[in-house]
Amino acid sequence: MPKIEISDKIIKFANLNTVRTNSFHWKSDAINNSKIAKQLDLLSVEKIDLRGKISAHGKKKWLLSGKLGATALQQCVVTLEAVKCRVDEKIKRIYIPLEEIPSLEKDDGRDVELELDENLEPLTNSLDLSTIALEALALALPDYPRSNNAEYVTRSIGIDDQIVEEENSQNPFAILNTLKEKLKS
Repeated sequence: MPKIEISDKIIKFANLNTVRTNSFHWKSDAINNSKIAKQLDLLSVEKIDLRGKISAHGKKKWLLSGKLGATALQQCVVTLEAVKCRVDEKIKRIYIPLEEIPSLEKDDGRDVELELDENLEPLTNSLDLSTIALEALALALPDYPRSNNAEYVTRSIGIDDQIVEEENSQNPFAILNTLKEKLKS
C-alpha cells in the first residue's frame, strides 16, 4: 500500500487517510528559524527537520510518531561563547477527543492518584508541524549550555569568621551539611 506524503505545515485531520499511514516531512526555512530562535532566546537556529507518520489509532484517535533533527546555537552560561547544540529527538503524540483526556480533579475530597500519559494531546481540527517542532526543540535543548572552555568556578560561603570553599559541582545539601558540621565544632 503506498503511503500518502504530506509536506504542508498545517495538517487537517479530516483530510488524512484513515486506512493508510500518512507520512509527513517539514523543514523550517530561514524566516521560521529566525522566529524560533527569538522565541526560544537562542543565538540562532541553523536547521529544523521534522519527519514522521500519522495514522488512525482507533475510531477518533490519531497517532503521530516521528523524529526531530535540529541544530541551534546557544550562549554558554559561563563564558558567553556560542555553543552548537545538536538535537535528535523522537516524538510521539496521541491525539484524542478532549472529553477522553483524564482530568486532574479531586474526587470527594480525596486525592486521586492518576498517571497521565504525557503523549496525550487534545484532538483539534488541525495540527501545526512547526508548533510540534518548536515544543520538542524547547524541551530537548540544554537549560544551561556550557562550552568546552568553561571551567568550574569556586565560590566562598562565609559565616562570621569562618569561610568554606566549595566547588560548583558539589550538591547544595552537601554544602549545607558542611556548614552545619563547622558550626557544631
